[in-house]
Amino acid sequence: MQDERNNMAALNNAEWCAAVWRSHRLPVEQAHGMWFCPCPTPQYYPNVVTVDAAADPVKQTGFIAELARGDDLDFSVKDSFSCLDLSAAGLHMLFDARWLCLRQSTPAVVTGGLGWRRIGDEPGLAVWERAWRGAEPDARRIFRAELLEDRRVCVLAGFDDMGKILAGGIAYDAAGAIGVTNIFGSTRQFLNAVATQFAPSEIVCYEHGRDLTLAMDLGFTLLGGLRVWARIA
Repeated sequence: MQDERNNMAALNNAEWCAAVWRSHRLPVEQAHGMWFCPCPTPQYYPNVVTVDAAADPVKQTGFIAELARGDDLDFSVKDSFSCLDLSAAGLHMLFDARWLCLRQSTPAVVTGGLGWRRIGDEPGLAVWERAWRGAEPDARRIFRAELLEDRRVCVLAGFDDMGKILAGGIAYDAAGAIGVTNIFGSTRQFLNAVATQFAPSEIVCYEHGRDLTLAMDLGFTLLGGLRVWARIA
C-alpha cells in the first residue's frame, strides 16, 4: 500500500509541475519513467520529476546528464524515490524529504475567523501570489492566469474581515490524489478549506525539516523519501 501511495504522490506532483510548465507555454515530455521539461522552468520548479520506481536508474541518470549538459540552463531534478546518484551529472543534492499522505474522509468545517474562497481570475491570482511571496512578485510571475484554465487546479485564499489574504495554498487533483503545495498561514485551515472543494480523497505532499514535523502533528502519514538535485554555480 505504501508503494502505491508513493507512486500516486510522485505522479500527482509530476502532473502539477507539468501544469505549471504548460501555463508558461513550455513543453512537457516523458521518457524512462520521468516527466521533464527541456527548457528553463519557472522559479522553484524542476526540469525533471521521476515517476517510476522500477525504471532503470542507469538510463535515467544518463538521460538526465545529457539533458543537463547546457551550461546556460538552471537545472534541477526531483528524484521521487531517492534512488539516483546524480553527482556524476554535475548536480548536487539540495535536500532530502519525505512524501506524506493524509486521508480526509469527511468534509471539514472551516473555522478560525478567515473567509476562504477559491481564486478564479488573474487579478485575484496576482494578489494571491503577492501574499504568498510576502512581497511584490518580480517580473517573472510563477502562477499565470493560464493555470486557472486547468480545472484540476484549486488556488485557495483565506481573507480577513478587511479583505486581506492572510493564508492560502494550492490543491491539485490528479493521479487519484489531491496534492497540496505553496501553503502559507494556517495549514490546518487550508486543509479544511481543501476538504470543502473536493470529494474525500488522499491528500499528498512532501516536506522536510521543521515543516515535516508540523505535518506529522496534523496527522499526515510518512511515506517514502525523495531528493532534490540541482546544478549549483
